[in-house]
Amino acid sequence: MVRPRKRQSEPSATPEAPGLDVNAVVSYNVKAIRERRGLTQQAVADRLAELTGHQLPQASISAMERGFDGERRRRFDAHEMYLLSVVFDVPIAYFFIPPPGATSTELADTRRPVAELWRATLGTDAQLEAVDARLAEIRQDDPDAPDEMLAAIFGSDDSATGWHDDFRTWRKRRLREVEMEYGDQLDEVAGVPR
Repeated sequence: MVRPRKRQSEPSATPEAPGLDVNAVVSYNVKAIRERRGLTQQAVADRLAELTGHQLPQASISAMERGFDGERRRRFDAHEMYLLSVVFDVPIAYFFIPPPGATSTELADTRRPVAELWRATLGTDAQLEAVDARLAEIRQDDPDAPDEMLAAIFGSDDSATGWHDDFRTWRKRRLREVEMEYGDQLDEVAGVPR
């Protein structure tokens, strides 16, 4: 018995690029900070190995960076975000800064303005109250008081204090900079009706 030939299916349309999502923003910033620091992908892999005891191939760092302009999107987890902040000596918030020219676009996965990453990263005054309440739960009632554990790790009280005011000062300064840069566009970007 002769079997009928399989029909060849119509060629499918080329899938659209996944668009800009939070993981793409992180990918952009991983590459940006690596290049800014003059590091090779292998050097980043080596620094990660010093922290974790597990050597990543250079290709893993390349995959992290290709998530911005490539078709494959790499997802980052909380542990990786922490490790990257240690390797590059930047706050985790750094990785959520939108790429230049992207503030008027939408995040592909939520259809929310990419500029909302600022709010989620820097927080609002009301959100900082929740942070303070959470810190109080771990007995950090006075965020400017030295933390005994941090002092033991870093060797002095100076390195274990001041983060609370430093963050709030940085946050206010950065919000002023954003306001100066985007001025009248802020309401539009935030979706606030005029």
